[in-house]
Amino acid sequence: MISGNVCEAYNFDMNLSTISLFAAVSMSASAQLVSVGPPGETREHYCAKVEKLKPNLVLSSTTRLSGQIIDGSGAPFKNSVVELRIYISELQQTSFKKVITDEDGNFDFANVERGSYRLLASPTRLFEQPGKLECQASEKCSLKITLRVHPTDMPDSFCPVR
Repeated sequence: MISGNVCEAYNFDMNLSTISLFAAVSMSASAQLVSVGPPGETREHYCAKVEKLKPNLVLSSTTRLSGQIIDGSGAPFKNSVVELRIYISELQQTSFKKVITDEDGNFDFANVERGSYRLLASPTRLFEQPGKLECQASEKCSLKITLRVHPTDMPDSFCPVR
């Protein structure tokens, strides 16, 4: 059994700039605390530096928003949470609506007001979130989203789904 504090420090050289990551684990019989990120910087600010976010869906008018989510083999994402967030800034998005896909990977947000959004098609970091999504029609928009596996050895791997 391990007790007390265990600390590890990592340095990654990326694009000629060094990013230092610090992980501290405090273990006891009842709880475990894990803090990851560079010393003196919040996780949110670190994640904003390594993962540049922009709205991936911009609606010019109220639109009925629906679609289907599949993986690279064409298999549907069944019973999976899909979230639509109002995009305010890289550091701030507000959850607007969550729905669950059906057996065929279909989702429906019903009517969504004009604005800038982040559509999160995967509730985990196992898959990359979709890039720019485009709606051709203004009254109805049906998206077909194919998710790709997200590498787990990237600097943003410990960041929350954004």
